[in-house]
Amino acid sequence: MDPGTEIKRRSPFYPAVPLILRRPPCSATAFLFVMALMTTQINASGQAATPGSPNVPTLTLDQALGIAIRNNRQLQISGLDVVKARESLAEVRTNFFPALKFFGLGGFPLRPTSFTVPAGVLGVYPTVGPIPAHDSSITTPLRPTGLINASADQPLTQLYKLDLVARVAGNGLQLAREAERAQHQETTRQVKTAYRQLAQAQAEVGSAEAAVKYLTELSELTDRRLAQQTVLLSDSLTVNANLKQQRYQLLKLQDAFEVQKESFNRLLGRDVHTAFSIELQPSPEFLEVDLEAARKQALEQRPEIREARLQRDSAKVDVRREKAEYIPDLSLNVTYLSFQNVVFLPRNASSVGLSLSWQPFDWGYKKHRIGELKATAEQKVLSEEDIEQEVVVEVDQKYRVLNEARMLLEADADARQAAVQKLKEMTSSYELKAILLSSLLEQQSAVSKAETEYQGALAAFWTAKADFERAIGED
Repeated sequence: MDPGTEIKRRSPFYPAVPLILRRPPCSATAFLFVMALMTTQINASGQAATPGSPNVPTLTLDQALGIAIRNNRQLQISGLDVVKARESLAEVRTNFFPALKFFGLGGFPLRPTSFTVPAGVLGVYPTVGPIPAHDSSITTPLRPTGLINASADQPLTQLYKLDLVARVAGNGLQLAREAERAQHQETTRQVKTAYRQLAQAQAEVGSAEAAVKYLTELSELTDRRLAQQTVLLSDSLTVNANLKQQRYQLLKLQDAFEVQKESFNRLLGRDVHTAFSIELQPSPEFLEVDLEAARKQALEQRPEIREARLQRDSAKVDVRREKAEYIPDLSLNVTYLSFQNVVFLPRNASSVGLSLSWQPFDWGYKKHRIGELKATAEQKVLSEEDIEQEVVVEVDQKYRVLNEARMLLEADADARQAAVQKLKEMTSSYELKAILLSSLLEQQSAVSKAETEYQGALAAFWTAKADFERAIGED
């Protein structure tokens, strides 16, 4: 091939960009020029186009969030806590209804049961005399006997106490729901952060694959030029070394990407080996945030504050419950008693009335217990105030971190663009032999460093944004 001939190679990633080599050819120059072209093709969000397999479905962020909400195991555990709390509340409410009890006893006596009725026990009458006239013995023969006892107790004064218990159980249900909300928000934050990290990793893999492709083509071209003795052996060795190093970097990135995908599948609650690809993320939009409105939203939406308020209310109800222990337990009672095959005893007996249970003297137990619960209630009030202040501090801190991440991203984006442009200009200067190769290599390193810093700033911005959304209580 004539060294002066223009060589154009097209890539599926950059179909409009030709690779041009003119005499005198230099492998280092071609390599740097290719890398510059690759860098300029990275999209505005800092991610290179990645070849997608038609057999691998693309997983969007909204789809990932939907799958995580349905299948995340920690969320499912929190949901079961809500079910348990709901059943506990229903269990307490059953105590408002009458307590029905039944007792039955049946058997065969080992010896006869005898009763002696003393003479005159039923009275002595002037015309009749004593009844019975003499001692009488009554014996139950050896035959099966039984005892049946049934009762129904309807609480009366206990209803007030039971209502207080139900309130505490209701607060427990609300606490379980708030814990589920907190887990929902945390899972959402984790999915968003992990998805953006996967997008960055996928972009890095795509860039590395494109670099390997171009270096492979450049290595083949350099080998042909070496055979024509138009390049130095050191140039060929340098390109081959760079190619092997780039393949090693690609392998590392691919392995790390696969590990991240498995962890992400676990976070979504599905099989860790489920294949998927990541949708390229759009350029971040910088929207002004009203800090005062964000604080207000956090105080209204954060599950931790709601939990603190519920715990405060429960502590106050506990004080009222203990004070209610001074009220006697009064119940409406209906009882039925039956003796089967027992001579002399009544076959059926029933009664209706009131049952009372009360402990008037407890040596100060209730008083001290109430004092303890009052102190606990005061602790809950102080905890609520402290948590509110903690949330405000966290919102302010996340807001500042988000602003810092935004400014750093803008600065790194400009620095990255400037480094790429400078590399292109220095490449042209090197073609004209206006600068040394060492200067060009130094600038290429600067481009790589700028790209790495930009990717890190982009990931830091998305992480800070997810953390801020979690801090203000967004679901």
